[in-house]
Formats: sequence, C-alpha cells, structure tokens
Amino acid sequence: MRPRCGCVPSSSTTRSSAGAPPSGDDAAAREGLAHRERPGVVAVEGEDRAAFLQGQLTQDVRGLAPGQSRAAAGLTPRGKLLYFGRLVAEADRLLLLVPAEAAPGVVAHLAKYAAFQKAAVRDATADYLRVALYGPRAEPFPTPAGATRLPGEWELAGEILAPSAAREAILASLSAAGSAALSEPAAEVLRVEAGRPRLSTDATEANLADEVGLEAAISSTKGCYVGQEIVARMRTYGRVNRRLAGFRFPAGPVPAGTAFPDPEKPQRELGRVTSSVVSPRFGPIGLGFVFRDVADGDGLALPGDSAPAAVVCGLPFS
Repeated sequence: MRPRCGCVPSSSTTRSSAGAPPSGDDAAAREGLAHRERPGVVAVEGEDRAAFLQGQLTQDVRGLAPGQSRAAAGLTPRGKLLYFGRLVAEADRLLLLVPAEAAPGVVAHLAKYAAFQKAAVRDATADYLRVALYGPRAEPFPTPAGATRLPGEWELAGEILAPSAAREAILASLSAAGSAALSEPAAEVLRVEAGRPRLSTDATEANLADEVGLEAAISSTKGCYVGQEIVARMRTYGRVNRRLAGFRFPAGPVPAGTAFPDPEKPQRELGRVTSSVVSPRFGPIGLGFVFRDVADGDGLALPGDSAPAAVVCGLPFS
C-alpha cells in the first residue's frame, strides 16, 4: 500500500519546510509589479500563412484578428509534443511565441512543410521585444504605443509584445512605474507554483499534449492537423497513462530527475520529478509526472524508505 497523506501540510510541516517571506523582486511579482524579458518569436509570412498553420497547429488559426492571441502547440504525427506557446496575429504575419532556445528548431520543422506553399518561416526573435508582466499592478500599467498587450496566463499577469526598437523606452517606462526586473530564480519559483510546464524540462517529445495540461492549446472543433488523429482517439476512447502534477516535499527538496518506483512492481514508476524549487509560500515543491492511478494526496516514497518524500498535489499550488 502506498503511503498517503494530505495535500496541505500540517502546521508542523509548514513551520519546518516553508521558505522565507517574499522579498525584493519576488515580493514585487506577488504584491506589486515586476517584469522579465522572454525572447523567442517565430514569424510565418505569405498569403498562405493561415492555411499553412491551420494544418500544423493544434489550435484554430481561422478568425484570429490582428492583436489577438491563442495558445497553440505543434505535434508529431504520433501526437507527441514538438513545441507549444502563443499564436499571435499581426496584419501581415502570424507569430509563434516560444522559448528562445526552441525557436530555431520550430523554424527548421515548419520550414520543411512550408516549402511547397506560399508561406515563409523565419526566426524573428531579434525583431521583437517580449516582456512578461507579474503582479496586481500589471493590469493598470498602460500599453505602450505601438505595442500589443497579451492576456495573462499561468503566473503571468500579462505580456507586452513590441518592435525591438521600442525596448529601451518600454523598459524605462516600466522602471518609472516602479516595476522590478524579475530574476531567473524568482521566475522559476513562480512558474512551478503556477504549474506551468517548461518545454524540454517538464514537456518533451515523449509527452502527449493532454499529459502536460495543454488542453487550452487544442481546438476541439477544427479540422485536420498533424497529430489530430491521435488526440481525437485518445479523447474519445482512452485516457492518458500519466499526468503532470505538483509535488510537496515534506522532508526537504527532492532534485529533478528523481523517480519513485512502485514498491509492488519496482520496474514501474509511480512518479518522477521534473522541476524542483523552494517556494517562499509553500516550501520545497516541484512538478513532475505521476501514473494515472496515483491520486492527489498520495505520498510517494524513495526505495528503502517508508515515509513519503513527495506528496502529490493538484495544480496550481494553493
């Protein structure tokens, strides 16, 4: 029998594992206004751009007006994840906002299929400024002239997309508004708390989109796209074997890559950690995958231990 314990730790666990109160840029992101640049833009241009991406992306591209955005993903023919991010429409192009390190691979992949259509794909990261906004004071921050304001998602209160020539002016206006530049460690904690998977860390080509909580990126009404048959079959006849979940680590941080084997079938994993941080709000926490029969509240132990090293929780953390 797997050890079980509640998703919310007891008061004694809270006192021993919770981090320090928020301070600096972390406090600004939670209580005021903070920002962080997020480079990574792929441009798809040409008169067939919408029709081309309609057959490539999980999201419906039709009817997307300039300035509007939708979550989207690209899949392999077997329904496995290649990339995911935001699809944004401009008057003369469509943009895929993805992590900067993923942009070259996305360009190379799409360019193979665009060769016989009136569509061109290029890495446009250098042409744009992407700034993620955090905190309750992000909403009243005015959208700079010539920029597009994108809605919030997961831990982000919003995002500004603008020509790269406006970078200095926009960052100066954020500074004048009292915004703090968010550090990578603080941003990573907020990401994990919100349960947002990171491409190549929590979501890889080994995963189905539904395993990592990307339901919003998949249209249930559009026609054919690469990988659709697998997605439709899974949603109609089956269910995923694993899912992205949160972990609380009651005895202290557990590093990414740690696996929790089934004590009754050691060759089978009950769960695996993919991201691990120490949160000022929740103490040591992480993201990872659990087998479909593992429920929120279940405790997962390391080999040879009886006490749970991780307790499975729903996302986002609360």
